[in-house]
Parts: sequence; structure tokens; C-alpha cells
Amino acid sequence: MKTNLCQAQIPLNLCLAQLFVAATLAAAQSPADFRSSAPVAAARGDALQRLTLPFEVYRDARPDFADIRIFNANGEAMPMAYAADPDPSREEPVAVNLAMFPIYGTARADGREVGNVDLVVKSNRDGTIVSLKTNNARAAPGQQPIAWILDATALKQPMRYMNVDWNAGPGLEVARINVDGSDDLKSWTTIAMRAPVMTVEQGGQRIAQKKVDLRGARYKYLRVSGDPVTFALRQARVESDAVWRPASRLTRTVQGTAGAKAGEYVFDLGARLPVESVKLKLGEMNSVAPFTLLARDDPSKEGRQVTSATFYRLFRDGFELESPPVDIGRVSARYWIARLDPRSPPPGGGPPALEVQWHPAQVVFVARGDGPFTLAFGSPEVKPSVLAVSQLIPGYERLAELKLQEAKVGAVTTGEIKGDWLRSVTGGTSPRKLALWAVLIAAVIALGFMAFRLAKQVNAPPAPPG
Repeated sequence: MKTNLCQAQIPLNLCLAQLFVAATLAAAQSPADFRSSAPVAAARGDALQRLTLPFEVYRDARPDFADIRIFNANGEAMPMAYAADPDPSREEPVAVNLAMFPIYGTARADGREVGNVDLVVKSNRDGTIVSLKTNNARAAPGQQPIAWILDATALKQPMRYMNVDWNAGPGLEVARINVDGSDDLKSWTTIAMRAPVMTVEQGGQRIAQKKVDLRGARYKYLRVSGDPVTFALRQARVESDAVWRPASRLTRTVQGTAGAKAGEYVFDLGARLPVESVKLKLGEMNSVAPFTLLARDDPSKEGRQVTSATFYRLFRDGFELESPPVDIGRVSARYWIARLDPRSPPPGGGPPALEVQWHPAQVVFVARGDGPFTLAFGSPEVKPSVLAVSQLIPGYERLAELKLQEAKVGAVTTGEIKGDWLRSVTGGTSPRKLALWAVLIAAVIALGFMAFRLAKQVNAPPAPPG
């Protein structure tokens, strides 16, 4: 009987061995297990490398990026981690003396009445003002400067303060400054009203407070007037505000198509991008339209609302004005919808285009073994294999990974992997999982057969004595 039991254990051992081999095969990884790959040229001189994930990763990889790997020339997977997002960069304030153009008229006590101003503007292709003249730049008899137009087109940052120098006399003099802003020299917005500035001169010493708070205003032109009526501006120096700008972004623009509903346009970015800003580019000049933007991962489902904004494309006073991008934080989605406000007529030029900006993720890896290295992604089976960046870099300090040399990613190639046909037949079930189930079923059948034979042998009548 012991011999029979030992013989019966042989199929069981074989089954366990098959299960072990199947599990080992399921855990194995190589570049051939991934649909998409790209060569990686590592920079010389450092074992730790950094690379930027290309657009195709967002198209072909799983949404959680669990299937991203980096292999060396021997097919060995490299330790890797995701880099943190860089901090926004700070643009230091600048101070600029603005060109001044006097406006003549009859002096008034409040200094506010300056009338309409017609300008002849000449500019470069980039919009920089080359020549700016007013039609009333010369004084008529009995007139004097009552206001000054300041050209602030060269100042791209928000304006924080204006330092004014005027015809202040000796002793104590207080003036009240009015500042208005405009982008077209027709419509003006008050920035500061009767803001006090003063100079004090006594005993050979002079104290001055010449700053006017502009509260971060953004305008192409400023209009300055002052009280008393004898006020004459000599110089205006504008200090910009410090600006924090996000890390460099990539831009993608796709043309929209008409949606199922009136006033609805749909867009396919071609990949599930982590969008940080959006902008609708209208097809025809002098178009203005308010839209609500929605995002979705499944084109057959209703999207989730992201933002609402008015987008425009206008030509005014020799300049083309276009609505700026709208920051939305970070929204990962491939499919987008723009819905026109039902109270607004559709914009001209047909469906608009959607322009998005995003910051691509970066990966840090150890360049062990021989190159070239391979970035691989697009596998439905592999498990996450990512370390924390602090585990990868000895003595890690915050954002140290962004100082590493950057490896270059080549062209991405995409194909099929083994079992794709079977996945399509079985609704996406992994071939290795099917193989494992097949081994388990075979093992159950073998065990059942073994039990049947064992029971038959145990219950068999003893052989007659010979």
C-alpha cells in the first residue's frame, strides 16, 4: 500500500511543478511583453538618469502607468521612480521708464477731463510699439498738458507700483495722482484715483513718497493726470510685480467636430493627457463665444464639467487679440466637449480648435548594465514596479532628481504582443491567466483520476492465494 501511495503522489508533484513553472512565467518580463517601446540613449557620466515620458505613453500605457518599464540591452528591468513636479519659477520684478505722450487741453481742477485720444500706431510683427503719436500732441494757444499717455506695451508682467517725478517745488508739496488703464485707448478703467504723492525739503534734506499702487494691473496703455492744475509729469517709472510661472509645458492643438447637440463640439486629444490649461481657438476673426468645457475618458458617456469661460478672437486698433489660456489645475482625459452658452449665437468659422497644455511626467532610473536601454509600456498584465525616488537616490534631497542628466528617448514603435488575439476572443482575459487556469483544471482532473485509481485499488478484493 505504501508503494501505491508513493506512486499516487507522482502526478501531484508534477502538477505542483507545472503550477510553479506557470507562476514563474507569469512573473517574467521582457521588452517583448509590451506593445510599445522606444530606445533610450543614456547620458554619460552618471548611473542615475532622468527621462521625459513621450506623448505615446499617455496614449498606450495604462492610466495608472503601472506598465512602464526600462530595460537594459540584456533584457533586465531597471530600478525606477517617478520624479516630482518642478516648482514654479519666479520672475523677478523689473522697473521700466515708460515713454510719455502729453495730451493738451484746458486745465481743470480735477485733472480728469482729457477727452478722446486718437493715436497713429506703428508696431513690429511681435506687437512692440515703434511709433506712437497723438493728433493733439501740440499745444494750442492757452492750453497746457492735462494728462499723459504712457506706453506700457513692453511690460509683460503685472504692474505693481508707479514712481512719478513731477515739477515739485521747494518745501512741502502734495499731489494727487489719477491713473487709468486701457488696451485700445478708447475704453479706460480707473486703477488709482487721487493717490497721494509728496516731497518734503527742509534744512537741505529731501524726503519723498512718489509711489502709486497699481495693484497688479495689466494694460497696454496708462493715462496719468494730477492735481494741482500746475502738475506736470516729468518721468514715470513702473515696477512690475513678481510672477510665478508654472514649469514648462507641452502644447497640443486638435480640431473640433460638431457634436450630437446644437452648439456642442467634441475633441479627441489622441491620448489621456494630464491637461493643465485649455483654450478654444475660434476659426473666424471678430468672434466671441462663452463655452463650458467638459472632460471624459469614454466618448460614449457624459463628461464632467471642468470650467466655463468666454473665448474671443478680435481685431482692434491694428492688433489681433485672442483670449488667454485658462488654467484648470490638472485634469487627465482624452475626450473633451465644448458646449456653447444657449443664449449665444455660434462663433464664425465653424468648429473651434482646442489647445491644451500639460507638463509631461519624468522617470528616474538606474542605468545598470549595457545599453542601449529601452523604454517599454503597454501591457495589460504586469504589476506595478516603481520605487519612491528617495529610495533610488542616496542621501535624497527634495527635487534632487531634476538635476540629474537627462537621457534621450527615441522614436516609439507600437505592435502586438503574444496573446492579443486570444484576449480579443476572451474579452481581455490574460493568456497566462488562462494557461494557469488550464493547469489548475488539469491538476484537478489528475487528482480526481489519482483518487479514483487509489479507491479502486483499496477496494479491490484480495487476490486468491496461488
